[in-house]
Amino acid sequence: MLKFTFMALGLVIGLFGLDYYVYRNWRRFADYRRWARRTLPFYRVFMALMPFVLPVYLYVSRWWGVEPKVLRAFVIGVWAVYYVPKALIALGILAKDLSRFVVWLFGWFQKQLLPAAPAEDVAPEAEAVAAPSEPALDLSDMKRVPRREFLQRMGWSAAAVPFVIVGYGVFRTLYDFMLSRVEVPVAGLPRALDGLTIAQISDLHAGSFFSPQPMREAVALLNELRPDLIAVTGDFVNGDAAELPMILPALRELRAGIGVFGCLGNHDHYAHTPDVVAAVRSTTVDLLVNERRTFEIGGARLHLVGTDNTGFYQRHADLPAALDGLSPDDDEAAYVLLAHDPTYWDTHVRPNHPEIDLMLCGHTHGGQLGIEAGPVRWSFARVVYPRWAGLYAEHRPGGDGRQFLYVNRGLGTVGPPLRLGIRPEITLLTLRRAA
Repeated sequence: MLKFTFMALGLVIGLFGLDYYVYRNWRRFADYRRWARRTLPFYRVFMALMPFVLPVYLYVSRWWGVEPKVLRAFVIGVWAVYYVPKALIALGILAKDLSRFVVWLFGWFQKQLLPAAPAEDVAPEAEAVAAPSEPALDLSDMKRVPRREFLQRMGWSAAAVPFVIVGYGVFRTLYDFMLSRVEVPVAGLPRALDGLTIAQISDLHAGSFFSPQPMREAVALLNELRPDLIAVTGDFVNGDAAELPMILPALRELRAGIGVFGCLGNHDHYAHTPDVVAAVRSTTVDLLVNERRTFEIGGARLHLVGTDNTGFYQRHADLPAALDGLSPDDDEAAYVLLAHDPTYWDTHVRPNHPEIDLMLCGHTHGGQLGIEAGPVRWSFARVVYPRWAGLYAEHRPGGDGRQFLYVNRGLGTVGPPLRLGIRPEITLLTLRRAA
């Protein structure tokens, strides 16, 4: 409780400081505009109340569970729409203030370092001739004031854009599923497995759905792909097995030639895990908890391995037990691992298991907020996770070829019901025999 109190206090102070910084600049703009001055009393009320909304809500509600779903979406959605654009506006104002400071500092140094120009001696007669009979009319303000007014209006008009963008991210892109088609060139892949397709979804977070419809749409898209195999890489719930009825009917409709398989994530352990396991196994999903399945395909073997979650302060995975009895020297075999957290790749898989050809995971949600536009890829997730979304290839330790990791961006959300620039993802991976 003490830790939560300190965190809440820090959040309140930080949010108030952010809001006041933007308010101070808006007040300057509003001083000479009657319509804008009318907004100031409302702004002050919101500035005083909004910093407390999220801490109070988190304290008095079961926000991680199933009830009340609509209230949670409303509170966190309004909070995000109010503060995320404010942060972007504050960055713009800060850039402007820093540029002004640099200009002022340059002028101050210029005055200190450069001597004043000596006044020239002018003859009284020449002075009398040169002096105008009337003072010159200064027209500079007639040009400067309208231009300044125009720039200020444009600046505050542009400040409204982040609110529109974030609102769009909350209400439009939340379930705008993206299909990623990825080819994985595996060195030494048995010829019989060349062209094998694996569809992956991850991080369903049943408690983040407002209705069963988005999950039904995702499952319909998956089934239309007709993959050989479907993988669901963990976090079926936010934190309560009672959330599962929102997605279970759709999961029962999943179909694939080889089968549908899954593994557990960290949020599945925040709930009563046996209830989550039993409910998921009541669908078509074969949940692999430190287990494997081996399939004979045209004389080759596909070893599909699933571990429990290790990462984010959990240590439930036992990959050696799942691989027990298999020969890593089998040239006609491929190994695909389902493990929820991408940090497991560095801590356990690459140092100890060069036989793993491909690991499928999720957990990061792609950060939910970011940008992916061609070569430009950035997200808040990369601050914590060096591998945060997409396909990663690294040289196989002590062997030929490369090992591959794919980090799925997830279907559901955690925290604010918001995705901006990072769409929910369905992945179709195709295994290829590398030359």
